[in-house]
Amino acid sequence: MAPKPSPELLRFGTFEVDFRAGELRKQGRKIRLQDLPFQLLTVLLEHPGQVVTRDELVRRLWSEYAAIDVENGLNTAAKKLRLALGDDAETPRFIETLPRRGYRFIGAVEALQAAKPLDAQAVLPAAAAPVLEIPDAVLAPAAPERPAHFPYRRWVIALAAVIVLGLPTFRLLMPARSPSMLRTVQLTHTGRVEQFDSILTDGSRIYFNERTGGQWSLAQVSVEGGTPSPIQTPPGIPELLAISPNRSELLVKISARENRDDAPLWIVPTVSGSPRRLGNVMGHAGAWSRDGSGIVYGFDRALYRMNSDGTDIRKLANTPTPPFYISWSPGPPDLLRFTLIGPLFSIWECSPDGSGMRAFAPSAPWAKTARGVFGAGWTSDGKYYVFESRDEHGTSFWVVPEAGRLFGPFDRQPIQIYSTPTDMGALVPGLDGKRFFFAAGQGSRDLVSYDAKRNQFLPFLSGDAVRSVSFSQDVQWASYATVPECTLWRSRADGSDRLQLTSPPLCVYEPQWSPDGRRIAFGGQQMGRSEEESRVYVVPSNGGSMEAVPMEPYRSSNPSWSPDGQSLMMNCWRPGARAETMAICVLDWRTRQGTVLPGSENLLRPRWSPDGQYVAALRDSGAQVVLFDMRSHQWTALADGANYGVPFWTRDGRYFYFQEVLGDTEQPIFRVNAATRAVERTMSSRQLPQSGFSGYLLTGLTPGDAPIANVLRENGDLYELDVVLP
Repeated sequence: MAPKPSPELLRFGTFEVDFRAGELRKQGRKIRLQDLPFQLLTVLLEHPGQVVTRDELVRRLWSEYAAIDVENGLNTAAKKLRLALGDDAETPRFIETLPRRGYRFIGAVEALQAAKPLDAQAVLPAAAAPVLEIPDAVLAPAAPERPAHFPYRRWVIALAAVIVLGLPTFRLLMPARSPSMLRTVQLTHTGRVEQFDSILTDGSRIYFNERTGGQWSLAQVSVEGGTPSPIQTPPGIPELLAISPNRSELLVKISARENRDDAPLWIVPTVSGSPRRLGNVMGHAGAWSRDGSGIVYGFDRALYRMNSDGTDIRKLANTPTPPFYISWSPGPPDLLRFTLIGPLFSIWECSPDGSGMRAFAPSAPWAKTARGVFGAGWTSDGKYYVFESRDEHGTSFWVVPEAGRLFGPFDRQPIQIYSTPTDMGALVPGLDGKRFFFAAGQGSRDLVSYDAKRNQFLPFLSGDAVRSVSFSQDVQWASYATVPECTLWRSRADGSDRLQLTSPPLCVYEPQWSPDGRRIAFGGQQMGRSEEESRVYVVPSNGGSMEAVPMEPYRSSNPSWSPDGQSLMMNCWRPGARAETMAICVLDWRTRQGTVLPGSENLLRPRWSPDGQYVAALRDSGAQVVLFDMRSHQWTALADGANYGVPFWTRDGRYFYFQEVLGDTEQPIFRVNAATRAVERTMSSRQLPQSGFSGYLLTGLTPGDAPIANVLRENGDLYELDVVLP
């Protein structure tokens, strides 16, 4: 259905639509309406009285390959449009819904003439101009006039004051301007792009992270799209942080396992050459200075600065929480801007020397969304700062004009350039100021269990996306943490009789039932906080107040009950020194006294066998699987050289399972015979019957000792967003 030419102004009811200004007005007053609902109104007004199909609307409002839930997005846009018009879907005055077909504008539409400027010469013809008779009295000599320069000066000063005071008011009363054009274009079709990792561009190529099973790798692709090609990096999980001002080098964090902790920083060339380590520097975020001579980076809860070769490290400032998404302004004013990760994400800024630390527009409505705002950086000309907001309705991308423009600090109204009901990855501005790039995909989690007869993983406990499943000893009850809420639930083994046991912002992981079924122990930390701040909690399985396990002066995580339920084994470490002091502690539940297990330094995720004879654990951040014999007090290494996940014991204590989470694309699962120490490979992603998944993770055992896995399906790709900014 081709759009019909329409006048610049239309009226229906008490409303007017100004297509040139992109405004909806009611009795002369502007009605706030987002871009997508306004575009929907525009398409419907092009065909008044006619049905505009949903397919036609999707084609007009979105790219053919848009990676969003367009059906839900169209419904949301229609709801927002009806809200602005005061319309009712059941008894419509303007927008009629035809189920499963589309929409129709049913109101009476009137075209209006746009007002034209008056031509002063055309008001009266010269020949018809009246002749003025001047009385003689007027021509009589006038009294001497006083010098006029003083009144004129007063008037000039008064006029200047009016301009100075009036321009900001005039600017604030002006309606917010909208982009004149908006579209999305899909650039890749691999489905392997990590949508929530950072992406970077040098103007001709886009750099991003790909995942295939248990392997992550950097890749690049032309800004015009095409087939990605790999980039050489050291072993580990790469994470892009920044690109140098001359676009020849990437700042990359290389970590041993998937997390947001600090890890070694590397320089990776964009064209040729070998990666090089930046001394012994550890960090999680960074940005180059404008001249490329230095790098500001985030480590723990602080900002640091160093030379671009990793020398002359100095601390700039402490931050309330770890800083991420650091960017350095391309022009005056000279600023650093970054995102503080917490229950509510927020953007902060300071000078490059660390002074003047402050929140960026903390009182603005867009800075108080339900999940917060994330900084993306400046456009290349420095005129706009780009950020995204997330709430219960989805994700929105915004630009904010920088101070120093025509109206200075008053010209700071944010402009929404894109909105979608789904979660999106970080947005990066292109160098031409017209294109932005982002990653997106349809993400989901499925819980599956292994069926030995079919040699396949099949759906298990369908419903909410869950992880870290644990069953009571009598196999009647289950506990699990939901995703993404990160809350602890208890239910019967079949999923019925559900009860929520915790609430945000506490994030729960690895729940463990006590042998008597009365309590559930779990590790927990406040959302957005470092893993170093986690603690072990215990909550009644029938609900009630939870108790933080007393392990002072230690922090704790990864609990495991003894077979008699009288002791809790867990990881413990001193605050601020997790890597150096990590060990395994045992707490006597009756006396609340704790001891350190001999020889357990640098061990993670201990699991007590149900018969009490062994402890399975991980060493060196998961690089080795070890077994501890409680009788001989000897540790034995069982698997070495990869990145392994949590061990899970069978109910009889004879075997335990573990997974190679990272390093192998198939992410194999192994079984260990505790008595003989024999290790056998049992299954892998080959037993997942469906394709299109990013990876999977062993997360527990069924009451019959079959492995349970959490399958992640993201199907991420790169997209281009074209915008003409005002």
